[in-house]
Amino acid sequence: MIKFKLNKEEELFSKLVKMGEDLKLACETLRQLFIGALNNDEDVVNSSLVKIKTITERIAMSREEILSIIYGGAFLPDFKEAMVMLTQALYQTSSAIKDSGRAISSRRPAEKCLVNMRESILSYLSTINEAADRLVNMLSKLSTNIAEALKVGKEIQMLERSGDELKDLLISKLYSMEKDIDIITILQMRDVIFFLDDILDFMEDATLSIEVLYATLKS
Repeated sequence: MIKFKLNKEEELFSKLVKMGEDLKLACETLRQLFIGALNNDEDVVNSSLVKIKTITERIAMSREEILSIIYGGAFLPDFKEAMVMLTQALYQTSSAIKDSGRAISSRRPAEKCLVNMRESILSYLSTINEAADRLVNMLSKLSTNIAEALKVGKEIQMLERSGDELKDLLISKLYSMEKDIDIITILQMRDVIFFLDDILDFMEDATLSIEVLYATLKS
């Protein structure tokens, strides 16, 4: 078992966990936003957008604080590199969450599209929320048991692969309706799907940075 005990490291890992918790909250809020969009509830959509904006701004602030600790601390170069990779992956996850919310709320997609894709979209969002929960778990274990954090990271990677299957299903459903719905809806929902895919991809990137850190510490 590899443990980190220095105060600067404890502060760093604490802020990373907080960043992960904010991402989890943003993912939960994104699900509520999509439910509001699917149900044509503008109040839920607008309030969720505001909440996501607030959370992502907080994540951006955390990112700056973490980078300041990393570059201002007496850490080994390989450790710094892995932590910067992790921090950037978490920040990019938040950007993808914000982009997903903006894409689905920019206009009302064709009703037929929403009806046909509703269950698959909600399943995709459930997968994202599950991955976000694992992400917090992984980050919380990072300071005390990196081997366990790696195991949780593998679970996130499995969820990312499940997300890829859902993405392919959604894209297939979307293009099967291209003769029945307007081209703007096709383009809009394609962006929505790809932004949702980005969320899981960046979470996977976060797990890869942990693997890099582990390999560095074992060498």
